[in-house]
Amino acid sequence: MVQKLSILLALALVGCSQSNELSGSSAQPHAAVASESIPAGFSVIEQHPDGYFIRLASAERASAATIRSIADTFNGEFDRVDLCLDITHERGDEYASIIGNQVFDHENDYIYSLNNTTK
Repeated sequence: MVQKLSILLALALVGCSQSNELSGSSAQPHAAVASESIPAGFSVIEQHPDGYFIRLASAERASAATIRSIADTFNGEFDRVDLCLDITHERGDEYASIIGNQVFDHENDYIYSLNNTTK
């Protein structure tokens, strides 16, 4: 399990750290995502124009219910949703990522499925 997490974390970090010149497009900070669809207290700090990822920041860590809400909000729009704090929001500072129906809790080295949580 730890090996799978390490591989998935490495893939997620590679996706975040790829050069804009290599991908042929650029990530747009504060891009046009309807702010009313984002849970209160969160802001978009970066998003890829082709839907590869979106990065959200907030003053406090998201609760399980908020993570579920964020996953439902961006379902199918982005390959990955990264969550970070307002004070530490550089690439690589994410405390959690949502990829598909899974949440990658980077701080606790834990992966869980949203299919196993209550809506």
